[in-house]
Amino acid sequence: MAPMSLRPSEASEGGEFPRGYLSVTTAKFGEYHYMTKDGQGNPTPALDENKKPIISMAAIITLENETGNQFEQVYSIGRPDRYTVSADGQVLEGGVLSKSCNFYKLMTEVVNQGYPEGSIKDNLSETFVGMTAYWDEIPNGQRTLIVPVRELALPGTNGTAPAAAPAAPAPAAAPDMVAKAVELVQAGIATDGSITRQALGQSAFGQNLDNASQMALMNVIFDESLVTALAAVGVKLEGETFSSN
Repeated sequence: MAPMSLRPSEASEGGEFPRGYLSVTTAKFGEYHYMTKDGQGNPTPALDENKKPIISMAAIITLENETGNQFEQVYSIGRPDRYTVSADGQVLEGGVLSKSCNFYKLMTEVVNQGYPEGSIKDNLSETFVGMTAYWDEIPNGQRTLIVPVRELALPGTNGTAPAAAPAAPAPAAAPDMVAKAVELVQAGIATDGSITRQALGQSAFGQNLDNASQMALMNVIFDESLVTALAAVGVKLEGETFSSN
């Protein structure tokens, strides 16, 4: 893993999450204990309404970017008492995958991006480790979920997209979504003086749009067409922050 840069000019805005071309380096099933912070900012177990720790069976996947930074992603599956995990953490037994869980949503997007469903194995590492794709956030209720959104390449293909379903070129940004994104940026600048791409994404998720329009708007946020449109109205992008010229 690459060493962390200590240069202020290379610092992020905070709240960094996986985005971009990422490879899966590890994958396993296991119980995940959700954490939160107490009044002093110290980590503490998250509790449900009955004051019991929140625990879920989950797929725990490590993503690595081109510079060696790693991100652990957790995709919930369901109550741990419904499943049995193999000793090596690779195979899950005892239940049927629920369409309401985050792991199902991940697998759906993986297939949508060209992973042949017939090639998906019961062994998690055999399915995921070595897979590369462009990953980003998608809406997931009131939250977001990190999934592959384009250019998926199967494990063992050296970054080559599957021949059976090659990734389609990213569509051109819809003009109405560019205009909507410009409005959101201008509103953020009017309120706070500037707005980061991450905050813009959160604002976009709050819009009353159907799923297709929501995804189109999110794609615009990271498209050069938005930077061009904002430049025309006197807004610049520095790093990950939009502000007035």
